[in-house]
Amino acid sequence: MKICKLYVAWPVKMCYFLMALAWPLIGMFGIAAAATGAFGPDPGASGIGIWVFVFVLFSGLYASYSWLSFPYEIRMQENALEFRSLMRNRVVPVATIRSMRAKPYALGFVDLQHERGTIHLVSQMDGFHEFVSAVKSLNPAAKIEGC
Repeated sequence: MKICKLYVAWPVKMCYFLMALAWPLIGMFGIAAAATGAFGPDPGASGIGIWVFVFVLFSGLYASYSWLSFPYEIRMQENALEFRSLMRNRVVPVATIRSMRAKPYALGFVDLQHERGTIHLVSQMDGFHEFVSAVKSLNPAAKIEGC
């Protein structure tokens, strides 16, 4: 079994961790401040309503979930790939992979499409090129673009 691990320097990991916490915390504190009247007796009249912070909270939770769903490790078995992330682990049979393509609008990111959905990957993994060549050799029908 081959393992590809995400390489991210320690300061960058801390930055990601802080960003994953910052948005939801700003949203929660903003909701609490707006509810207690910190922006005036009528928060809606001053232009900063509670709904702005509700939007910030849900946007932050979605962004945090997305960041924590990026696989940090890929385990290559004979006929299957296991993608491990902090939120969940997914096992994908190699035969079900349809395509792997680099995102044109985001450098360093790759989308792997399979029968049941899409997995977003970061291409800064040790052994990533071996992973791409293994997918292509095990599934010649898979389209590889920009990897």
